[in-house]
Order: sequence, then C-alpha cells, then structure tokens
Amino acid sequence: MRSLETLSKSIFSFTGRKYLTKIRVNSLENALGKSIKLFDPQTIEEIGLFLKKQQTSAGGFSDRGGRCDLYYTLFGFFVAEAIGLQEVIPPLRNYIKNIVLTDDLKGVHLNCAIILYVKLFGVDTLPTNLRDKLAFEKKQNEPPHAYYSLFLDLLTSYYTEDYFQLYKLQKALKKNGSTSEMPCSVTSASLIIQASLGRKTDELIAVLNLFYRNDGSYAAVKHAPIGDLLSTGVALYALKFVGYDLRIMKPDGLNYIDSLYSDGGFCATVLDPGPDVEYTFYGLLALGALAE
Repeated sequence: MRSLETLSKSIFSFTGRKYLTKIRVNSLENALGKSIKLFDPQTIEEIGLFLKKQQTSAGGFSDRGGRCDLYYTLFGFFVAEAIGLQEVIPPLRNYIKNIVLTDDLKGVHLNCAIILYVKLFGVDTLPTNLRDKLAFEKKQNEPPHAYYSLFLDLLTSYYTEDYFQLYKLQKALKKNGSTSEMPCSVTSASLIIQASLGRKTDELIAVLNLFYRNDGSYAAVKHAPIGDLLSTGVALYALKFVGYDLRIMKPDGLNYIDSLYSDGGFCATVLDPGPDVEYTFYGLLALGALAE
C-alpha cells in the first residue's frame, strides 16, 4: 500500500509541476523582497532591531507573551530572510534541530517546523518522522480540518514539493461546501490553490472582495466591523497572485498598512496596542502585493 501511495505521488509530482510554476514566480520570498525595496535604510534597521528583540534565548521568536513559539518563529524567519538579518539564523537553526528531536509536534506547529526545516536545511534533509507525522495527520483530518491552518497547509505542500497534497487540498475545499461561507484567509488560500491548478478563479475573486472595507483593509469575516492586517496581507497576496488589478485600492492600502507600523513592526489592527512578529510578516506581505 505504501509503495502504491508513493507511486501515485510521484506520478502527480511529474504531471503537476507546471502548476507550481505560478507559486514559484509569486512566492512569499518574492513578495517580501518587493516590500523591502519600499523602505529606506533607517526603517530596515528599525525592523532588524525589533526582530532581534523578539528572538529568545532558545533561538526561536517570541509570541505576544514573550514565550518562544514555533508559529511566531516561522514568521520571524521569513522577515529576517527578507531583510538579510543573518545573525539570527545560527541560533534559529539550533532551535529547529532541537525542537524536532524533543517535541511531539502536531497541527499548525508541525507545519511550521517542517517549513522551517526545509528552508534552513533543505527539502532533501527533512527527517522521515516529520513527513510521516504530517501524512498521518492528513489522513486523520479531512482538510480543511481547521480553517486557520489552510494557508500553512498550502505553504507546507509547496515547500515539501508535495504536489499530491496540493491537489487533495483543492478537492477537500470543493467537498467542504460553499465558498461564500469561508473566512477571508481560507478564501485567499483557496484562490491560490485554484490558480495553481489552472482552475477558474472569478467566483473566488468576487467572494474575496466582499471582505474589503473600502479603507485599504480586508476583514477576517464578512460582517467584521474593521479590517486586520492578517486578512489584508493574505487577500492582497492572493489577488496579486492571480493578476488582479490592485491599482484602485493601492493608495488606501498603503495608507492603511502604514498606519499599523510602529517601532520596527506592525500591529494587527488599528485597535492593537503594539506590534508583533506575526503581523510584521503580514504587513510586509501586504506591501509586497502593492509594490508594483
């Protein structure tokens, strides 16, 4: 049975590579790189200082409570990579090696560990136990088993070159029901998956724009009174991914994102008292989508 599964994945990998070209061209790394070009050297230095303050003695990055957390570490790494902050990488590599050996990783944290391991050490070095854990989870939980994790599921499929899982995500979304009931982050991930597989995207684009708040922001759910930077970041990234014209919303979008910048990082919403690593990533992602 295992050999048949491996064969089917290999076949899909061979036939599905053309669909992943769009992800490579519109990768997170490219989007973040474009955002950095919008900043002057002083602002980049501020972001670097903020990021270094968020790195813990364990080597990972801290959550809002100051605890080292894999989820925040993933976003901290992407920001560090974008601004070229190399000094945080050696302790981060040690942290990832240690946590892979000692922690019983599950769910979102398993996704984060796998993406970080691939980014820091290469996909060919990914430990078999991590691949097996991920495969087991996907069998136990029919995707999307948790809406908030779909974007990470998509990234994990891409970085591990698991094209078969990308196809399964798309099938599961169709089976799950109406796209009109999905939150913004899931709609955005769905749009990227559809585009990657060469499927029609007009309906999803229309649904995604229902989250727009006419002030440069996107909200998490359709009836939320204000937008947030996570939803705005993934929505703009997804729309840019499919070639949607963002010029009309660009001025408001840039003003909204700028309003959330504080002391080298980005805040979640206009009501948020301070920045954190996660929303700094989403701020840069949103800027990258509007950079051209």
